[in-house]
Amino acid sequence: MKARDLLEMLLLAAIWGASFLFLRMAAPVVGPVAVAALRVTGAALLLLPVLMLRGDLARLKPWLPALMVSALLAYVLPFLGLSQAARSLPAGLLSILNATTPLWGALVGWWWAGERLSAGRLLGLAIGIGGVALLAADRSQIGSGAAWPAVALCLASTLMYALAVHHAKRYLSGLSAVSVSAGSLGCAALMLALPAWWLGPQPVQGPALRWEQVPAATWGAALGLAVLCTALAYWMFYRLIARVGPTKALTVTFLIPVFGMLWGHLFLNEQVSASMMASTTVIVLGTLLSSGVWTPRSLVAPSRS
Repeated sequence: MKARDLLEMLLLAAIWGASFLFLRMAAPVVGPVAVAALRVTGAALLLLPVLMLRGDLARLKPWLPALMVSALLAYVLPFLGLSQAARSLPAGLLSILNATTPLWGALVGWWWAGERLSAGRLLGLAIGIGGVALLAADRSQIGSGAAWPAVALCLASTLMYALAVHHAKRYLSGLSAVSVSAGSLGCAALMLALPAWWLGPQPVQGPALRWEQVPAATWGAALGLAVLCTALAYWMFYRLIARVGPTKALTVTFLIPVFGMLWGHLFLNEQVSASMMASTTVIVLGTLLSSGVWTPRSLVAPSRS
């Protein structure tokens, strides 16, 4: 990858790492449906006018079926899953589990796109799964058995992300990055806005809230999710997909835990344990191998002259 792509990937990781901080601030107060709806609706309201100014909005009509599927895979299902998980799991742990996305990406690429899984990539998948198992073995992080559904939701959400990336590459490659982002976000907003308004805020504890009773900090977190972590981040991400391909673009997720743990420690006083660091290192190693970004020389087949 070019230096510009690497720098953009680093910035994107820092922004997406902050999404878990914002999720921890907003999801326990208003619930997963409201968080997901506010996130996609706010981002769509920012990006759709850009398409209108460019005269590209009307051109999305033939792409609507693919955009609806993209909205479901890239936004609706994973945002609901991660928002629900954020009601019980800390931001740092959420970001580590999110790093399994490229592992799913390699499997989806093999199953769907026919990408070859070399010995190094298979080893990476095994190592990445081992990193998740190492994290799961630390009871101080996962806690009681009640947290396991949240972990499962995280892993299912990252699978949706991987499916969404390959779907966009196959069915939406004829659209610009901003068109894919704005179009699919608009579709996601149509799916989530009405249910969120009807349900209202759903706090984990205490009495039910009305929208006007939601604290300013929660609205600020929702704004950060919509503007930074969705509108800006997904526009950057789809640009990366167009330039470097889906598998390499997904490697941005191995940097996200670094920032997820950092923001959680700085702003939520979350503890970063040795097991979290160790499991992150193992998952990152597995990601590097499974995505094909790095292959040890011992696993490279010698060329025949």
